[in-house]
Amino acid sequence: MCKKGIIALLAALPLLFACGHPSPNTGDTRRVPELLAAVPSDALAVICYDRLEEGLPLLDSTNVLRQLNLTAFKQSPMALSLCYNGSLVPVLALDAGRAEADSTSAVSTLLAQASNLKLQAQYIRPDAEAKRRGLVLITPSDAQLTAVRRHLTEHTSILDAPGFRPALAAAAGRDFVAFRGGGAPERLAPKGWLQDFFPRRALTRFLGSVADWTVLTPAADGFDVTPVCGQDDAFYANILGSLPFGDSRLGSILPEDVQFALALSVTLPQVREAVDRWQDASVKLTAHQKRLEALRKESGKDPLKWEQEQNVREVALVHFGGGAVALVRPAKPATEREPYENPWRGFLPALYGDAFALADDSCTASSRGWQIYGSPEAVTAFIEAVRSEEAIVNWPGKGCRFVIYQPGKTLAWGKKGIKLIWNSTQ
Repeated sequence: MCKKGIIALLAALPLLFACGHPSPNTGDTRRVPELLAAVPSDALAVICYDRLEEGLPLLDSTNVLRQLNLTAFKQSPMALSLCYNGSLVPVLALDAGRAEADSTSAVSTLLAQASNLKLQAQYIRPDAEAKRRGLVLITPSDAQLTAVRRHLTEHTSILDAPGFRPALAAAAGRDFVAFRGGGAPERLAPKGWLQDFFPRRALTRFLGSVADWTVLTPAADGFDVTPVCGQDDAFYANILGSLPFGDSRLGSILPEDVQFALALSVTLPQVREAVDRWQDASVKLTAHQKRLEALRKESGKDPLKWEQEQNVREVALVHFGGGAVALVRPAKPATEREPYENPWRGFLPALYGDAFALADDSCTASSRGWQIYGSPEAVTAFIEAVRSEEAIVNWPGKGCRFVIYQPGKTLAWGKKGIKLIWNSTQ
């Protein structure tokens, strides 16, 4: 599997709109990797692997740390943290064993390499009292190296960060990647991230509210994803995590040139009750109700009654070569109908979230049992598009709560949990 880097992992997570039930504080808490002592308490993300050769490829290939020749350490444990110090700064911590730096040629060679690349590096001697082996720290930032040294001296680390120990328990003793919630997504996301699909500020703000931490652990075909947070309904992980599983049929109608697809299974009235709980906990319920009332006055139809009449089973968003469309699959397949003016503009984002908002939803049509919304050009292009064989074959439609799809990767929450699957050819 070719892994595209830590930012690629983050970019695969926008459908934590509907992520799983938060992991309880259980798991193999006996294994606390030593190198976490070198991860600052304010780190936004951490990659912790027993073997450097498996963990380092998750760092973007353009990063200066990837220029280091680390062959001598490829079997060594590593912890790579992403910190914010005016900009996003990586800090690599490598297990250097119990030998002193001046007697270990591999460590000395590595420090010299770092110096030649204008990187800040330091060997930290073993600490018998802390039961810590020797380690090497490497980072582009002198200020960040100073911060890590201070943490080591004061015996503070990411383990002291709120919610991190339950996140570590969710990793259950395996290699892992952990992302912090709150304001971290705004700083982790690169400029222009998913800008063709969602407004950056709204997306990063939403991701920050999903969970305290999101933990990824390697699986045979990608990663298992676990959100970790408290029981507050303001965390979206607690809202949709209790909903029944449904089926998604979007894969069978995706265009061959699909760029991004998001599908959400809908079960009524559970979805409506859950969304209201989240709006209430987020102090948005009054505004939400006013929005629905405004749409009722504009259209002459109560969006909630429309939802019940349609008996909505699935909603979706699709970006493809012909534009962007939103879709609804009613319980009874929609009767085929040519494009016409949409009388229910704004209904989908008001009911299911702004992820389903379109710049133009003036047109609608019915095709293949689905109701399609978008601009006249996009709706027509979607109906006439050649369907994607890859999506038809690989779509995880049975017993799922949501699916996010981009060519080569899929994020889906099924009965066995949330899975991030990477196509081996990508």
